[in-house]
Amino acid sequence: MPRTSACKAHSPLGPADAESGVGTRMARPERRIVLAVPGRVGKSYAEPQPERRMRRRSLALSLLALAPKGAGAQTVTRDVRLIVPFAPGGTVDALGRMVADALGQRLGGRNVIVENRSGGGTFIAMQAVATAPPDGHTLALSATALLATGPVMPGFVMPVDTDQALAPVTSMIRVPMVLVARPDAPYRTLPELIAYGRAHPGRLNIGNSGLGGQTHLLAARLAHEAGMVVEQVQYRGGTPALLDILAGNADIYFSLLPESMPFIRDNRLRAIAFASPERYPALPDVPLLRETLPGFTGDVGYGMVVAAATPPEWIAFWNTQLNGVMNDPAFRRRLEERFLVPMNGTPGAYRDEIVTDRRIWGEVIRAANIRAGS
Repeated sequence: MPRTSACKAHSPLGPADAESGVGTRMARPERRIVLAVPGRVGKSYAEPQPERRMRRRSLALSLLALAPKGAGAQTVTRDVRLIVPFAPGGTVDALGRMVADALGQRLGGRNVIVENRSGGGTFIAMQAVATAPPDGHTLALSATALLATGPVMPGFVMPVDTDQALAPVTSMIRVPMVLVARPDAPYRTLPELIAYGRAHPGRLNIGNSGLGGQTHLLAARLAHEAGMVVEQVQYRGGTPALLDILAGNADIYFSLLPESMPFIRDNRLRAIAFASPERYPALPDVPLLRETLPGFTGDVGYGMVVAAATPPEWIAFWNTQLNGVMNDPAFRRRLEERFLVPMNGTPGAYRDEIVTDRRIWGEVIRAANIRAGS
């Protein structure tokens, strides 16, 4: 049964894995994967039929941004469901409760009820919103990368065709990803790390918090584009991976900044580079991966979606409401204090983001021969 709660108070964002949305416990790595994929991601990606359909829908959805102000006259007549695709207590759950609380205030005190539907790589929640009545009273937080990679991950059976069953509302949040290493590592910069990895094939190990997740794909892409032979070590979430680095048992890891920032500040972890599009204000001296490997970005993103049959007027209404929340100075400060980057935009822009991520990560999946469950 799903867990629900009316959002009257918000939980602090804790050191949980934003890919799993739940706190993690110490666990030994399940498997080790030797990755040997030299060279750079090619440019010969052929856009599959689903992406062509997505781009056509993107054009139509982008017109919602031009909708008249009357689109904001939709009336919320009862409680609103906000489906969160992770269990209670984690980063994304806390984000959902913050958003629900803010939406409730904007709606004059109307209840926005958080409903946790975890499991299935977020697709249980996506199925729940896709099959909900398309009357504008059910929303769902969405993991952008998983919407992008699910349809192109070999061996992964999706319970719902998200391209056809869901309509994007807006991008909402970006969680900076930072490549961290032990303080005593024999490399201080990304060029030094790449030189070390090339000079010692198979010796460098990179942790990941789950097969096919963002950390796994980032690690595969780094090895691929840098021309390194590395060892991937799979953990049950981000916390065990960080603990193994702190204990000296692992070398590097792509970490969510909210998880690793306390250790970076205490000099217990070394920040090598961000996978963000721009330098992070709190750590301005930490460079970007794309400064060494052009085009390399890979922060974790979240947005909001509704059932595809939801009337355009309701999509425009929620786009306006959510952009209002994300643009509120006080709300932005709360997010930034937790090392989260607020986002906003049109429905079409969010769909374009999914399409772009699918192209990038689809190439990585094929080049590294990644397969669900393998």
